[in-house]
Amino acid sequence: MDKIAITSDVEWAPEPVIKYMISLFEERNVKCTFFCTHYSEVLLNANKQLFELAIHPNFNPLLQGQAGTSEKIIDNLLSIYPMAKGVRSHSMLQSTGLLSQFAQKGLIYESNHFLPYHTNVSPFLLWNGMVRLPYVWEDDVHWLYGNSFDDLKINIELSGLKILDFHPIHIYLNTVNEDHYLSAKQFYQQPVELAKLRNDGAIKKGAKDALEKLFREIETNELQTFFLHEIATEFKNNN
Repeated sequence: MDKIAITSDVEWAPEPVIKYMISLFEERNVKCTFFCTHYSEVLLNANKQLFELAIHPNFNPLLQGQAGTSEKIIDNLLSIYPMAKGVRSHSMLQSTGLLSQFAQKGLIYESNHFLPYHTNVSPFLLWNGMVRLPYVWEDDVHWLYGNSFDDLKINIELSGLKILDFHPIHIYLNTVNEDHYLSAKQFYQQPVELAKLRNDGAIKKGAKDALEKLFREIETNELQTFFLHEIATEFKNNN
């Protein structure tokens, strides 16, 4: 399956930060699947022709002994985003038990499998009827590999499924590397202060520069972008 999809893990970003990222996709008329962590009026009111809303539950507190259940965490997000058809867990946390709960809640795909820079990736059908959609690129992992945002290390013209993941905070900051992000993290919920720490890309390219480069490559090669639920549905119908 030769398709490209751009996704975003919202990671509790404040509204102006989410809105800024949305505006970039609107300018280019490119689709994006947002994995939502919390209530966001900006996301709920976003153009449904360009933005799919999926859920991004955080199960990590359960591993740390905090009260609650995985089902309540899933239900809470689905009460906010009842239209969601897919899931990617925070920290990619997964298990057979969670996969069973995802299917029981009516979700049709999950995207918890990360294969950095891999080519010829394909969806595959899970035992519970869900479709697994591996993703191959993520902005923060890109810098953890020591790679520059001058080069995504992904050739979007090659065959295979290409799902990429960008975070609103890194687009807003045009994050260069981990040190840049950590210096700004204390202002995570203060967009005005975050804006003061933005990288303009003049000396080093950042995550926003990488996204805009991807947009240009999509446009130059006349490629179509897809929502993850579109890819999952087509794959399941053909298999």
